[in-house]
Amino acid sequence: MSDATPRSFYAERIPTQFDRTLDAQEAAGEEGARVLEDLRKVNATLRIVVEGEGGGTFNLNIAQGRMTADAEAQHEPFLTISHDLAAFEVLERESGDSALGFLGGLAGMAEEIKLTQSRLDNLAGLEGALRFSVTGDDAFTLLAHFGGGEVAREPKCAISIESETYRDLRSGELNSQDAFMGGKIDIEGDMQMAMQLALAALSPD
Repeated sequence: MSDATPRSFYAERIPTQFDRTLDAQEAAGEEGARVLEDLRKVNATLRIVVEGEGGGTFNLNIAQGRMTADAEAQHEPFLTISHDLAAFEVLERESGDSALGFLGGLAGMAEEIKLTQSRLDNLAGLEGALRFSVTGDDAFTLLAHFGGGEVAREPKCAISIESETYRDLRSGELNSQDAFMGGKIDIEGDMQMAMQLALAALSPD
């Protein structure tokens, strides 16, 4: 069992892994210059809320593509993710050495998802909350609120997948389109919101 806490995970591990992606893009030299420029354009805040004793609120501020965890948000959060401590245990374990890889898995990608300015621009039109649930073994649920203002408690859209499907998405054995067409991703509510999120996440870097 890991001894990680929400603070050590979100305030330390996530920023370190996030910056590692930028360092790797810098090391790619001329071949990675275009994506590197897009990463460096990002000045934004991602907020994490872990509910329950031992949780807390973590403002992950990104300045010119590098992330720090701070007491205050430097920008109005473009995304607020909230979950409880039980979900945290699963999220921390599943992330391994790449939290960005975990986020990529949620988006149906078998690789890390890069937070470029182009991807942020694609997310800009999303507003309101989306509930994402993995059912079965290691089940968890999180609420993702897009846009500023008060965080909505009731989701406009709910996405649910079984744990086996999630693992296949993470491993690359299954892509998100095939999972959706095969009825392995259950979507309720605002279908347009789900499709817009998928297009933003799966857009090329």
